[in-house]
Amino acid sequence: MMMNKKRWTSLFIKYGKEEATDFLDTYRNAVPFQIISEPAEGLTMIKVREHAENSLFYIGEMLVTETKIRQEQTVGLGVVKGSDRNLSMAVAFIDLCFSLDVLADELEQILESLEMKEAAYIKERTQKILKTKVDFDMMAE
Repeated sequence: MMMNKKRWTSLFIKYGKEEATDFLDTYRNAVPFQIISEPAEGLTMIKVREHAENSLFYIGEMLVTETKIRQEQTVGLGVVKGSDRNLSMAVAFIDLCFSLDVLADELEQILESLEMKEAAYIKERTQKILKTKVDFDMMAE
């Protein structure tokens, strides 16, 4: 069950920064690669959809760190919010591994644990929200 790029990227960036950098440290020598561009900071424009007229506009800029690596013709790209060189390199390496379809079992195990982490976070957050929920029936009494 390989998940889409947007989903696994989100899981690693939100819940698995440590897991991503550990994966890079553990398997760096198993998958040889060349660095196209070292982790570098830059600004990117943030686009938002305005729903009244259904038009897109730029709301502002955000600092990102971007890394590009490759193995032969396959490129791995790591773009993360803020200034995080290690995470950017780790995400680029994971992207390369997914594109090459190597170390898939190891990545699947990590992603399963990150999905459980996400579910626990959502459950905890929902419980906090429900504690503050107003019961209008009690207010009427």
